[in-house]
Amino acid sequence: MPTDRTTTTDNWLDDPYPSRAFQRVREFAPSARVANDSGVVSELPVDLQDLGGIELKAVDGSTTTVERQFATSNGEGLVVLKDGVVVYEQYANGMLPRTPHLCMSVTKSFVGAMLGIQVGKGLIAMDQLVTEIAPQFIGTSLDGANVRHLIDMTAGTEFVEDYALYDDPEADNPLIEYERQASYRRLGGRKPLGMYGHFPTYPKSREHGTNFDYRSVLTNIAARLVEIVAEQRFVDALNEQLWMPLGMEHEADMMLDVVGDAVVDGGLSCSTRDLARFALAYQRGGQGVIPAEWVHDTHHGDDEAIRNFRESPTMTDLERGDWCMYRNAFWVIERDARYTGSGIYGQHCYIDVPAGVTIARFSTYPIAYPQDLWDETMRSLTTISATLA
Repeated sequence: MPTDRTTTTDNWLDDPYPSRAFQRVREFAPSARVANDSGVVSELPVDLQDLGGIELKAVDGSTTTVERQFATSNGEGLVVLKDGVVVYEQYANGMLPRTPHLCMSVTKSFVGAMLGIQVGKGLIAMDQLVTEIAPQFIGTSLDGANVRHLIDMTAGTEFVEDYALYDDPEADNPLIEYERQASYRRLGGRKPLGMYGHFPTYPKSREHGTNFDYRSVLTNIAARLVEIVAEQRFVDALNEQLWMPLGMEHEADMMLDVVGDAVVDGGLSCSTRDLARFALAYQRGGQGVIPAEWVHDTHHGDDEAIRNFRESPTMTDLERGDWCMYRNAFWVIERDARYTGSGIYGQHCYIDVPAGVTIARFSTYPIAYPQDLWDETMRSLTTISATLA
């Protein structure tokens, strides 16, 4: 097992470091505190049920159970809510209910919520040009892009989000793309440029709004827009506008890049219970914190979002599966029914609207995106939800 002293921003994503690093980001990387200082916590009632024995199909086609699947897939935190009540809770690898765990790209879903709050306040319009709000991006690939293009990842910016580059640096990809992602995963690079300093190097490769293409760099720009209209750092806005109003229980932290900007595409660490509280807010139509119209738009979307997703040239049929669309930084599985925030190495913030079920799960898969293990975990979440429905 790696020690804290040997975990660095160069090796933290390389096996075996994630199993330790994902619970201890603040010990090896710069981070900003995210906390509810109001002292008012949203209580989660507990009425535990024996859900561990629920059966599902394993990777190899055999039958496994929820409890066994959690153990064999490097699960570390799992909280299941039914109508706002904790009905199942499981931890491993030293995790406790209060332990912060890296959310990876579920962090993007928090950015989506924060953007929705600004839209609800009338500070941002979804058809507004990005460069109108943030002139610093004039002359970049975002010329002509609007806010909707950013958060739904249909802007024309060229950036290769290839997780083979995380799992195998020798993978068959152009060297320039590897260098971009290698710098990106080192929290903005070795040179003091930061994420926003890198962005102007990415060209425009297609018309805005024509196709979905998953690129983390676009979420960073969405967070910058939040900072501009809120007139404060993203982490401070997150504290005041989301963390405290939702009554989060535990202190969290947001990773910072080399110049001190929040790594909003995957840098939030929080407890499993607080991730469940976030999912519950969406289940409950925003709880008066996230605008109800934004929550509805997130799981309903529109026909254009569905088309952009289904016709995406950058996704394989296997990756796309039967999923519906990407909307407001959530993956919609079934329109107006089931959707999730997801992150590499097995992080999930799952919401089943008609079933009244929300699930928070943290993991450390052995590699970033093992398709079979990912699918098995999703089967576990949907089977739990279907059982409780």
